[in-house]
Amino acid sequence: MGGTDVAVDLVVLVVVALAAWRGWRRGGTALVLSLAGAVAGVFLGGALATWWDASSTVLLVVAIVVAGLIGLGVGRRLADALARRGDGRIARPHLLERIVGVVAHGGLALVVCVAIGTALAAVGPAGLGDAVRGSSVLTTTTAHLPTPSQLVDRVPGLGRVVAVGGPA
Repeated sequence: MGGTDVAVDLVVLVVVALAAWRGWRRGGTALVLSLAGAVAGVFLGGALATWWDASSTVLLVVAIVVAGLIGLGVGRRLADALARRGDGRIARPHLLERIVGVVAHGGLALVVCVAIGTALAAVGPAGLGDAVRGSSVLTTTTAHLPTPSQLVDRVPGLGRVVAVGGPA
């Protein structure tokens, strides 16, 4: 099984490297502002849904998704406005923008790989699930990410979403 674990690690590292390369080429302001808008939208959606009807989990999930998407769009529009020059073209990223891009794109790719790996370990084929669980890159990253139970008190309504989805 050791070879399969290494293959999973290599795939994850290639995905992260490609994302980091994209971040180097494009910069990171757009991604950071889009994610910040989405996170702000999720918090606002959770707060609004709890304020409207504290017992409706469906309303909570819909409000979180819709507000998150709206926040994502607002953040992206703000990033586009900041990136444009006076003549309407998008400016070429400078060094700091490129470094932010490497960190933001690479970090997001790693978190997405962890989420996909978690799903594969839970419902994927047994051999692949074992390889994902044995991946040192995914295991180390997961150990440094917060769990839903650590976030439940910080995000309005997250306790109900976690309860619907099963144990945290």
